[in-house]
Amino acid sequence: MRFLRYLIFLFVIFFVAFYIRENFYQEESQKNGILMDTFINIHFWGKDSKKAEEICWKVLESLDEKLNRFNTKSEIYKINKNAGNWVGVSGEVEDILRKAKHYAEISDGLFDPTIGPLMRLWGFYNGSLYIPTEKELKKTLEKVNWKDLEMWNGKVRLRKKGMSLDLGGIAKGYAVQKLLEISKNLNLKRVFLDIGGTIGVYGKALKGDYWIIRIRHPRREGKIIGKIKIKEGVVATSGDYERFFIKDGKRYPHIINPKTGYPSSEIMSVTVISSNGITADALSTLFFVLGEKGKELWKDKFRDVGIIMVNRNGEVWKSENVSFEEEK
Repeated sequence: MRFLRYLIFLFVIFFVAFYIRENFYQEESQKNGILMDTFINIHFWGKDSKKAEEICWKVLESLDEKLNRFNTKSEIYKINKNAGNWVGVSGEVEDILRKAKHYAEISDGLFDPTIGPLMRLWGFYNGSLYIPTEKELKKTLEKVNWKDLEMWNGKVRLRKKGMSLDLGGIAKGYAVQKLLEISKNLNLKRVFLDIGGTIGVYGKALKGDYWIIRIRHPRREGKIIGKIKIKEGVVATSGDYERFFIKDGKRYPHIINPKTGYPSSEIMSVTVISSNGITADALSTLFFVLGEKGKELWKDKFRDVGIIMVNRNGEVWKSENVSFEEEK
């Protein structure tokens, strides 16, 4: 009997020690700042947490140097400045441009990485926001066509002078995906990544079996529209509330339809949940451009991702494969 009590005592001591180690003395590392023209927060738990933070931050700095269209030393800046000529690029830039072209192709150009001239025309780059004339739009649309983005033997060319790349619809998701792939090869218990609102999670959630991702309300500052539950993956949202202007009572967001040249305004926001960051980011842009028609595209081609859409009346529609609790 005394021996049994001793065994129980040892078991309790072991269990308490294990619980304390797992819940109170976890190694973790976190860093945040501004890169890629957006706010970034990366958080790692586990034995390799500090190593993960250092590696991943260097990757983000490298991506910022290569992809930032406003950085005169970046590869994207050089491609844009030398439109009409071939420019040598790194394997990483070639990779993201090939992925951008892939989503342009499967969307019939509704996702287009050559949207830069339209963004500039509407004033979203320098803040001189204004509504262009039909003549200006027609002329600018001639410089927007993903098929005129050419790649060959480590070089890239925008076929027409005046064309320019803008990877805002895919760069954050690309970065999240790259960091998740790095994290999965390290000794980590969990990972939380927030790159400009594109969220990536991996490993055991902090509480319970699921990560809880809150989706911002597109009209009520500081409020949420609801919560998503996922075990791991990426959540990307495109909305009309981050960069926009209002003229004569109409809202003009920065997400532009590359076919019409006008900002998309049929819905307030769309959130995509995917196992892949690039997919989540690119499709959130595409579905926002499509508006209500995005539901049909989801049914036809993209049932492997989850989608939550908020229409102009603030009504929420979600695909059946999403665990989502709407805020009341």
